Amino acid sequence: MQPDAVLLGRPAAEAVRRLALRLLDEATAAHARLADPADAEALHDFRVAVRRLRSTLRAYRPALAESLSKKLERALKRLGEKTGAGRDAEVQLAWLRAVEPELPPYHRAGGQWLAAKLEERRRDGYTVATDHLARGFAPLADDLRRRLGVYRAEVKLDGSSAPPPFAATAGEALRAAAADLGERLAAVHAAGDVAAAHQTRIAGKRLRYLLEPLGEEVDAARALVKRLKGLQELLGELHDAHVFEEELAEALAAAAAERAHGILEATLGGDPAALRQRSRGRTTQPGLLALARRNRARRDDLFRRLDEGWLGGRAEPLLEDVEALAQRLEGGAALTPPDPPARAPAA
Repeated sequence: MQPDAVLLGRPAAEAVRRLALRLLDEATAAHARLADPADAEALHDFRVAVRRLRSTLRAYRPALAESLSKKLERALKRLGEKTGAGRDAEVQLAWLRAVEPELPPYHRAGGQWLAAKLEERRRDGYTVATDHLARGFAPLADDLRRRLGVYRAEVKLDGSSAPPPFAATAGEALRAAAADLGERLAAVHAAGDVAAAHQTRIAGKRLRYLLEPLGEEVDAARALVKRLKGLQELLGELHDAHVFEEELAEALAAAAAERAHGILEATLGGDPAALRQRSRGRTTQPGLLALARRNRARRDDLFRRLDEGWLGGRAEPLLEDVEALAQRLEGGAALTPPDPPARAPAA
């Protein structure tokens, strides 16, 4: 695709607003789909659109000047937080259902118990998210659209202070995002580095969200997005394994407390038959421990693949290519269409 400077050649203040408005439209379209209970991807698509919007506003905040406020940014962040619980439970439930048939019969009680808990949390999370979004998103979107739809600029007729093109601003943002990702990757040393891996995952997403709209005009950006996909998938699955390990630790404690409470109730009730049933009944602990072992093996395998493919300086070729693209953008090279291929002389 030859670059046509649809956004890159525009003044940064204008291009950033146009890009943010486009992302806001995507979030609005996904929000409208939430009313359809059969649309299983509506909430996911809404979350992604809001994340992209937030990342864009954050990266290009200086170009937005008076159009953005801390209050609006906090409101957007709260929207994302409200939608997280249901989606996290859904992801954990999908992995659990995939491995549950492989469990031996005496381990399935734990899997079934946990699946019921996750399904309840998923339903509750989606209900809370949908209710909150139904009340809060439309006014916020209207406010953002009004603020982003206009801006003031000082123009000197002698051309001495021409506003920088979006390409230069995008180049600066890419350079900062790539440097951040490099630092985050260097901080991940072991499979148990939960916080460092999580921050690396966020840094990778931010870089990708900056590259994606540029890919409409610059082939190199589109190619970099494809290369980042593998890193993002690994970090996303590693994050899921980290979250599920915490979930299993809490589930073991909850299941033990639930069983102990049942035995106590049967004991205090003076019912020997109920006490025997409670004491001899199938326990969820073996199944939960089996799931914990499987999840730990998943985590370690994911980290091994991350280490072999991206850590220890192995991400440098990608980061160097992002730097090269940033230099092209800042120098204006990406705004100049390449020369057309020479035509063969007529026979």
